[in-house]
Amino acid sequence: MFQKHSVRIAAVAVVAITLVAGSATAATKAKKKPVKPTTTVATKQATTPTTVAGFDWKKYQGEKIRVVLNQHPWQQAIEPMIGDFEKLTGIKVEVEKLPEEQFRQRVQVELTAGSKDLDVFMTSILNEGAKFSKNGWYADLRPFLDNPKLTSPDYNVADFGQGLIRSHTYNKKLVALPIQLETQMLYYRKDILAKAKLKVPATLEDLENAAIKIDDPDGTRAFLSRGKGRAAVTQISSYLYNFGGSWTKEGTNQAAFNSWAGIKAFDYYTRMLRSYAPKGAANMSWEEALPLFQKGKVAMYTDASTFLPKILDGGAPEVVNNLGFAPMPSGPGGNDQTFFGWAIGMSSFSKKQDASWLFIQWATSPQIVERVTLEGKVAGGRASVKFGDAFPADWVKAFTSSLPTARPQLPTVIPVSEVRDVIGAAIVKGIEGGDMKKALDQAANEFDSIVANAS
Repeated sequence: MFQKHSVRIAAVAVVAITLVAGSATAATKAKKKPVKPTTTVATKQATTPTTVAGFDWKKYQGEKIRVVLNQHPWQQAIEPMIGDFEKLTGIKVEVEKLPEEQFRQRVQVELTAGSKDLDVFMTSILNEGAKFSKNGWYADLRPFLDNPKLTSPDYNVADFGQGLIRSHTYNKKLVALPIQLETQMLYYRKDILAKAKLKVPATLEDLENAAIKIDDPDGTRAFLSRGKGRAAVTQISSYLYNFGGSWTKEGTNQAAFNSWAGIKAFDYYTRMLRSYAPKGAANMSWEEALPLFQKGKVAMYTDASTFLPKILDGGAPEVVNNLGFAPMPSGPGGNDQTFFGWAIGMSSFSKKQDASWLFIQWATSPQIVERVTLEGKVAGGRASVKFGDAFPADWVKAFTSSLPTARPQLPTVIPVSEVRDVIGAAIVKGIEGGDMKKALDQAANEFDSIVANAS
């Protein structure tokens, strides 16, 4: 059913990152040739790193580190492999995984308190990179990376590409290494659209017209995306951009999402959830929404590209056998796509930083990135790792074609977490049928106050 299609992941990742890093366009191709992995991979079965050139993975055997992860496809892919790391190094790993909202709260609380018990954690640079860096919460990974006694000769950091590394660098400190990149896309049921004699929606107008035609309030609902407050903020971004709106006024950190275009965008998004989504959409993050699409309760679903493995592995047969993928529809104000990424970093308060670096190095090594890609279907950031035939051709096309026009899913301000809350509250009010202009004006005022107080 699926066509074989290989694409160099880091090459497309750099395209997206340069939209934020600005000056990284010359780095879309690494000049150095990737170092071959210690153990090459000829089939879908990848390996774990092994000792090369006398590098000692057992240097810190007997240590125990604590790793806190967001419940996420990357976490689900990497966690079963951690036993291999423990055998390789003799280091015991205590893994703590939490739903995204609780995960973010836990990490921030512990870092604020200067906890020495937190060693390694997932981090989203677009969400908290500037804030965590400003507060000195990240350990600088560069000294570990540059130390031949701590980094294996075959690690090959150039494989990530300069732009991707630059985007994870603040004040000359490498604060994290990328583990996953995602774009927003449209998931849809081919059979349902075909039965209604509809083409794949290419515009937001098409999307709503299709929803009107195929929605069944007593059966399969037409549309779903995230509606739960702050969780919905990343997903509404492409709608905002494609109506011609933006998060902030050009050249400033002042709110702009309550503009005429912004009101139209928020009204559209919340109307779609209010009119064509299952009941309770205002309380749904991806954890609640995705299962409904998997079970065939929803015909069209917009969310992160990274949910491909969850749908393929856990979807009902009628969903998996009729699954289609497309870029986000364009709107009256543009045809922009959006991206988000996750990385892995180390706490500056950790007392086990050398052992923690070995874990980060292992988790981002060529061998493990390849294994996560092939087995977990999670797009990483290394150029030497290719998409395999488990990735549907239309998913690959939607993912890669989105990157050239991809913009950040979140406002690029330091107090991102706090402003997500106020924007999310406006989304919920809209879904509940409240006055969208009034809700957005209030959110914009609170946004400006939060940003001003954080400066």
